[in-house]
Amino acid sequence: MATITIKNVGPVKEASFSLNKINVFMGPQSSGKSTIAKIISYCTWVEKRCLLDGEYKEDARKQLLNFHHLDEEYFDNNSSFDYESDFIKINYTGKNLKQEIRINESKILDYNKTKNIYIPAERNFVSVIPNLGKYNETNDNIMNLIYDWFTAKKERNKPHSLPILNLNVNYYYHKGTDSDMITLNSKKKDIPLNTGSSGLQSIIPLIVIIEYLTKNIYDMAPTTSIREQEYLLKLREKQNIIGMLDFAQQVVKRSYYTGTNFIIEEPEQNLFPETQRDLVYYLLKKLQSEREHTLTITTHSPYILYALNNCMMGGLVRSQLQGDEKNEYLVNGFLSEQSWIDPKLVSVWEIQDGELRTIQDKDNIISENYFDQKMTDLTDEYFQMLSYYKNEK
Repeated sequence: MATITIKNVGPVKEASFSLNKINVFMGPQSSGKSTIAKIISYCTWVEKRCLLDGEYKEDARKQLLNFHHLDEEYFDNNSSFDYESDFIKINYTGKNLKQEIRINESKILDYNKTKNIYIPAERNFVSVIPNLGKYNETNDNIMNLIYDWFTAKKERNKPHSLPILNLNVNYYYHKGTDSDMITLNSKKKDIPLNTGSSGLQSIIPLIVIIEYLTKNIYDMAPTTSIREQEYLLKLREKQNIIGMLDFAQQVVKRSYYTGTNFIIEEPEQNLFPETQRDLVYYLLKKLQSEREHTLTITTHSPYILYALNNCMMGGLVRSQLQGDEKNEYLVNGFLSEQSWIDPKLVSVWEIQDGELRTIQDKDNIISENYFDQKMTDLTDEYFQMLSYYKNEK
């Protein structure tokens, strides 16, 4: 897996970590969670373009400021971030983010093409703005989300409406009126999504896009750009790298997506705790397939962590039990069962005062963290006041 080191970028003083299948960054507002997620998104994009096209010459600072909306004051002469995988080493330094890229050409043909998507907290935007298809004011992560949203929802006409978790709600797209519609089981009439609750406006675009990028996108005809094909031809000429491998086979191999890298800001946004739990279970179930999906989320919700912990504990216990004891365990019908995951595939970090630390124990189960301390502070204040309470009858 890739490793990333970030120094002196916005609120992040220093953060060094290795990416896992599931990555969670938690902490208070403005602590640097989104900054880290955006740098991950940018670096994985640069890696993809370098390995498919052979180069990447875009201005990193401009991309991070314009596409990911980082503030220009986030960077100074002491700023840097590094990304290293089996395929590439990327380094950015200084206020202007001087770029240095080294590609491991001996590994290029082992690289699997992925779909990368950054889903910002502003995703409600796609649910409530009318005539969104005409919006083309910017080239940023929101506009990128809009493109994926329009592609994904066209798969969801009424005969193929999509159930939304356990909310007794279905979503469908009405092409004739270019409308996003929801069917509420408690109502006799379908209603537009932009008149639904803020929770539905937040979660429906998320679910529709995840469904599309974990399933439907792999049913589409694969494509490769002219630039990608030209780069493969150059590689083919270097016989010491790829020998006599058939060029056409390489083109076909590199035209298919092998998985999706999801980066999601605050998946809990506007959701009731029970729905947050169901969303985590849904995400982990979707990611555990034959595809090479990964997930990175930022959060300041303890319910996200609690639900994730259930999935990791379920996977850990299942791996320890055998025979009748295992059968007895599984017969309980735990709600999280289909989402159980090997804890080794999950990394959870807490960021506070600009620095990152892991909050997992020796079994990779989530241990004491910032949320626990804040909950203790709240209850301590309550019990302190309670000690003065006089029950008058």
